[in-house]
Formats: sequence, C-alpha cells, structure tokens
Amino acid sequence: MEIKKFEPSMINDVINLWNESVCPHSVYAPFSAETFRAKFLDNPHFDEDGLLVAVKEGKIIGFGNAVYNNQGKDPRETPGYVTCVAVDKNYWRRGIGTKILLALEDFLKGKGKTYVRCLFFNPVKLEWLVPGYDRHEHPNAPAIPFNSPFYFLLLANGYNVNGQEDAYHVNLSEYKLPDAVVKRMKANAEEGYTITLYDPEKHYGFDELFDALKNEDWRRQIGDNLKKEKPAPVIIAQKDGEILGFTGPLATMPSGRAFLAGLGVHPKAQRRGLGKALFCMLCEESKNNGAKFMTLHTGAANPAREIYLYAGMRVVQSFAIMRKELVK
Repeated sequence: MEIKKFEPSMINDVINLWNESVCPHSVYAPFSAETFRAKFLDNPHFDEDGLLVAVKEGKIIGFGNAVYNNQGKDPRETPGYVTCVAVDKNYWRRGIGTKILLALEDFLKGKGKTYVRCLFFNPVKLEWLVPGYDRHEHPNAPAIPFNSPFYFLLLANGYNVNGQEDAYHVNLSEYKLPDAVVKRMKANAEEGYTITLYDPEKHYGFDELFDALKNEDWRRQIGDNLKKEKPAPVIIAQKDGEILGFTGPLATMPSGRAFLAGLGVHPKAQRRGLGKALFCMLCEESKNNGAKFMTLHTGAANPAREIYLYAGMRVVQSFAIMRKELVK
C-alpha cells in the first residue's frame, strides 16, 4: 500500500468510496463529480499536495484532504485543517486511516503549520444531512461528528476535543408562531415595539445597531444584501422608526433551507422577548417564502440556544471541535 497524490482520473473511485464507505456511517452528504470538483479541486485554497489517496494493488482504498489559509499572516499563527480521512469499509482497522492522516499532517508541517484544528473555519465546507429527513441539508459541518469513524480516528492519533458545536433543525412545513410569542408581541406593540420588514423609507439605524452589537460580519452581510438591485427582505424590531433588532435576510436556498445570516437585539431593547419574536417570525416568513426547513449551529454553551429551542428547533447532531499540536 502506498500514499500518493490524487489525480483527476481517480475522481470516480474516490467519490464511490466516500458514498459507499462514509455516508452510510455518518451524517456527511454524498458527492457527485460536480460537487467534488467544486468542493476540492476548484476551491481557491486547494493544494494538490494536500489531497492524498491510499492505493493497494492498483485499487484506491482511502483518501484524505488537508488545507490551510494563512490569511496573510505567518503560517505558524494560523492552523492547518484536516478536512476528512476516508477508508474503504473493506479495509477498516488496518491502520490505513492513520497512515493517511499522518501524511496529511506532514503536508501541513511542510507548509509551516504548528497545529491542526477541525472546525468550521476550514475553507472546505462539507455538507451534512439531518438524520431522519429527506435531503434536509446543512452546507457546512461545523466540526467532527461525535462518535463517527473520523472522530475516533482523530482521538486515537492525539487530537483533543476543545469545544462542542450543536446543530439545530426545525421542519417548517407546518410551522406556526408559538402562542406565547403572539401574546408577547401584542404587549410589546402597545409600547411601540413591533416586528416588521425593513423599509428604508420608514426605518433607520442599522449602523448604530451593529455598533452596539460589535458585529462587523453582520454589518457586512446586511449591507451587501441592501446594496443589491432587489434586496432580500430583512425582518427587524423597531420603535418610532429606529431599528432595535434584526434577523434574516429572508431567502430560501435551492435545497429548501431557510437562510440565516444572524440575529441580534440592541442592548437597550433586550429583555422584551424581541429576540424570540424575531426568530419565530423568521421561521414563519421563511415557510411562507417556500422554505422547507431551517438548520443552524452554535456553541453548546451559547445562550442563544434558548431562543432556538423556544422556537421549536431541536438539537439533531453534536460536533467536536478538535485540535492537535504538530511536532517537527
């Protein structure tokens, strides 16, 4: 058995290995030739030395990928990422996964990396499927699925768990606003706080909101949307025209998934249930917009989890954020 670089002629064998030996034993979505190329070969961070295959007697029995993004910094200051290690199920427990993994680590060490992380900052985004639903797909596995073969391989090779991401899901086909939310929204409306769609002729204060929330990513995403010729609607909480909270933009992905860029409420308007109302309204309006489901993930200790659970979402998969120090 030898470890060698992937060649384009191997694509069908690699895809079949993934679909037959990984997907039935994990939550990862299957590949097609098109999605594999888009995910790996056409990725701007793709390095051909980081996509490896294990070959025995002319047959591909395993493959793995590692990638990095220096972000203009010293390579030692940013992590390397191991995206995946897959082994033909007929060759499990023979040390092949470990050999691929160590080869990927050597690749990263050669690029100046001093540690590896497995989490959602990886430039290669692997889709995963919500268990028990037909093609309810999330576009990025936030880390390593607990108790998956890949998880146990990493544990056995010196990786530590240093965080947990929980993935949430709600089926929107029969979604309705919780009665408690409707009641609270009516009480808030009597004091001038309402949930509505953003109208530039009536509402102001996005920049002030994002200043207060200290979130430049939300400012960028909402700003980019509003610059479009036909922006997607943004759901806001407002009083006297001032924007005091937001969620959205309201969009449905080709998979049927409701899009979510963020959810935030100005500190001066918190403790009124506006966050719960905003998110529940996003679910309701997403359903009306043709969305079939919503998925998201967040840290296991994030207080926002109370909003998601209140809205009817459930934790459907937990992921381990993993790390290993590389020793030269």
